[in-house]
Amino acid sequence: MQIGIIGVKFTGKTTLFNVITGAGLPTGQGGVDPHLAVGKVPDPRLNRLTEMFKPKREIYTSVEWVDIPGFQIGVGSDGARDATRFLEHGRKVDALAQVIRCFDGGFGTPDPVNELETLASELALADLQIVENRLEKLGKEKDRMGKYANALEPPMFQRFLEQLESDRPLRDLQLNPDEVKMSSGYAFLTAKPLIAVFNLEEGAEIPAAAREAAEAAGAEVVALCATMEEELSELEPQDALEFLADLGIEEPAKNMMIRAAYGALNLQSFFTVGPDECRAWPVPRGATAPMAAGVIHSDLQRGFIRAEVTAYDDLIAAGGMAEAK
Repeated sequence: MQIGIIGVKFTGKTTLFNVITGAGLPTGQGGVDPHLAVGKVPDPRLNRLTEMFKPKREIYTSVEWVDIPGFQIGVGSDGARDATRFLEHGRKVDALAQVIRCFDGGFGTPDPVNELETLASELALADLQIVENRLEKLGKEKDRMGKYANALEPPMFQRFLEQLESDRPLRDLQLNPDEVKMSSGYAFLTAKPLIAVFNLEEGAEIPAAAREAAEAAGAEVVALCATMEEELSELEPQDALEFLADLGIEEPAKNMMIRAAYGALNLQSFFTVGPDECRAWPVPRGATAPMAAGVIHSDLQRGFIRAEVTAYDDLIAAGGMAEAK
C-alpha cells in the first residue's frame, strides 16, 4: 500500500515523514520531487507466531510513504499551477494523508478548518477538470458516431460532475462494480481515502470544529505533535515509549499513522505460518479465503480448493497448531 502525505507549506509534513520513516530529509526547503520510503508494519501478533513456529524468516507487511512537496495555495495563478502540479503526484497513491497545521511556529495563527476545506477544494477542482474534459470528449464521440461507445460512461461522469459541483468528494458516491472499473484509470483525488493529520502544539487537542470538519469529510483522524515525535525518535525505543506514557500518549506517531492507513483503506492482516517463514499479509476486511489466497499469488486464487484457518486468539490459547486442531 502507498500513502501520499500532502499539505500546504510549513505544516510539518516532511517532519512527520522523517518521524515515521527515519528518512532524515531536510525540512523547510521546498522542492519539486516527491520522496518515498518504505517502512514495515510492526505487529506483536507476528512476533508471537514467530516465537511459536521458529521459522527461517519473519516478514512484515510494508507501507510505502510518499512525501509529496508542499505548496502554497490561493496565491494568484502561480499558486494554482503549483497546487495542480504537486497534486498530480497524489494520483499515484492508494490514500492521502493531509497534514494540517495546528501550531503557530512563526507562521501565523493556524486555521485548521480553512486549511482542510481549501485543500479539499483544490482536490475537487483537479478532479472536476478531468470530468469536464471527459464529458466533452464523450459529446464529440456521440456527434461523430451517433452513439456512445460505452453507454454506461456518460451517466456515470454526469453523476461525478454533479457531485463535485456540489462540493462533495467522489468517495461519498456508491459505485457499482462496472463504475469502479470504468473510473479506476482516472485516479480521482477526491475518491481516495483520506487521513486528516492534525499537527498540534505539545499537549494540545484538536479544535472541535476541525475534528468535526474532518469527520464530515469521511477522514480518519490522527492527532500528534511532529516536533516532539522527532525529538523522541532520537531516543532508544524503550525510553521513547516511557516518555510517551508519561505524556499520556498510548502509541508513537508511526503506529498511529499505520493504524489510520489500515482504517482508511479498510484493511486487516492475516498470517501464514510454517517452518520457512511467518508472514503478515494485508487483505480487505470481509475478504473471502480465495481473495486472501490471491494476495499471496494469483495462481492460488485461481486454483483455490480449501483453506485451513485458525483464529489467532484460539491458536495462542491452545498453544500450537496441533492443539488448536
